[in-house]
Amino acid sequence: MAAQQKLSESEVARLRRLAEDGWAAGDLAQAFGITTQHVGRIGRGEQRATLPAGDSGTVDGDVLRAVDDFLADQRGRDGDAVLAATARALAGKLDQCAASDAAASAQAAPRIAAQLVATLTEMRDNGPREPDALDALVQRRATRLGLNGNATPPSSYPLSERPDNAS
Repeated sequence: MAAQQKLSESEVARLRRLAEDGWAAGDLAQAFGITTQHVGRIGRGEQRATLPAGDSGTVDGDVLRAVDDFLADQRGRDGDAVLAATARALAGKLDQCAASDAAASAQAAPRIAAQLVATLTEMRDNGPREPDALDALVQRRATRLGLNGNATPPSSYPLSERPDNAS
C-alpha cells in the first residue's frame, strides 16, 4: 500500500472525476499515492467534502466592502490602524471562504466571523462615548483620594498606607 499524502483541492477534484468515469479504486490509489480506503472515502464525500453551490446571492467581496464602510465611520481615531488592518484581513478571508466550496472553508468561516465581530466590537467600544454614572463615580472617588484622575491607588503603597484602606 502506498503511504498517504495530502492531496490538493485540484487533485481531489480530479480523483473524483476519474472515479465517476469508472476508474478502479486501486488504480486511483496507486496514481495518487493514497490507500484504496482513502480513495473510497474521498469519492463518497466522507473526507474532503464539498459544499453545494449556495443560492444566498453572496458576491465575492461583500464582507470586505461592509467592513470598509464600517471603517470609514471610524476614521481619525488613535490606535485603530492595526485593528482596521486586522478587520480587513479577516473580512478578506471570510469572502474567500464564501467563494470556496471546500468543507474546510465552511468549517473555518464561523471562527473567522467571530474574530471579525470581536475586532469590530473592540474598535466600536474603544471610540468616544458619553460619560455614564459609573464614570462619574470613578472620577469622584479618584478626586476624593487625590489620585489625579487615576481610579486606583498606586500599587507601590504599602497596604496599610493606601488612601482607600479602611482599617
